[in-house]
Amino acid sequence: MTGMVMIVTGASSGIGFEVAKYLAEGGNDVVMACRDPEKGQDAVRCIKSILPNSLVTFMQLDLASTTSIREFVRDFLRKKKKLSVLVNNAAVALNFSDLTRKTTSEGFELTMVTNYLGPFLLTNLLLDCMIQTSNVLGEGRIINVTCAAHNQEGGWGRGRVDFLHTKNFQLQDEGTYNGLQAYKNSKVCGLLFTYYLGELLQGTRVKINAIDPGTVPTTELLRHAGKLQQVYSLFCVDRVLRPCLSSSKKVHEAAMQIAELATSDKFEGRSGKFFRDGLAERSSIESYDSDLQKAVWRISCQLVNYRSNLVNDTLDDISLSSLK
Repeated sequence: MTGMVMIVTGASSGIGFEVAKYLAEGGNDVVMACRDPEKGQDAVRCIKSILPNSLVTFMQLDLASTTSIREFVRDFLRKKKKLSVLVNNAAVALNFSDLTRKTTSEGFELTMVTNYLGPFLLTNLLLDCMIQTSNVLGEGRIINVTCAAHNQEGGWGRGRVDFLHTKNFQLQDEGTYNGLQAYKNSKVCGLLFTYYLGELLQGTRVKINAIDPGTVPTTELLRHAGKLQQVYSLFCVDRVLRPCLSSSKKVHEAAMQIAELATSDKFEGRSGKFFRDGLAERSSIESYDSDLQKAVWRISCQLVNYRSNLVNDTLDDISLSSLK
């Protein structure tokens, strides 16, 4: 897949930047969707200094704001570009030990909206464009970047995190919030979304998959985390434990995996899968709960005020106010 229009979120640094660079090297028209305009434009200039003829552009996008997402989609659609690939890479991890819940001006819990609700809305608003493009140019691909932290049973924070509860979707109940639980919930929601939308897109030429690119301590994912958490990630994990961790990757290695999933012919026709190290694997038991997938879809539509053309059911048993 070359010469296609592709969007990469969180592309100003880290994995997202490297993914955008790899895709640009393939001759693709890459939109680098970034929250910070200055960093986004610097990233474009950096890639163009390496690849002078590359087709890379910056567009401002704040995934923590539904207003920003809708403005981004409107501006993108005005360009009349035929979108083939969307890489939902942007994410944030707050201090895992923090018990103080952070919310946006729209009332969303910051981690859940940045890592899941924002990408959910962005993907759905671009779906019609992607389906139309795929009918003309061939298979379209949506890539949701996740990680091992989605698995409550996998030892990643075992004893400190619980399963996702739909009636406490944004950890709004008193005494239930901590940074690690919020991060885990957002990542499992990304998988629930991947699997459910994969089912809904059957019969179209748009495919959706999730990928765990491995542990990459040197990205800006932990930019809002506590100093001790950042130091541990950078020095202890990156320099001491990396040789012992099969899942640990350097930034360019992780980015290559994502770029391959987005473009390689060997993944053609694959949809609704979870990939790690180039292979389809099983994710957490929780992520395959079909009732939970449907409930999270309905909750998400209501929270971001989106009416899906793919599903007509509505959430009747939980009020919107109780979810925030």
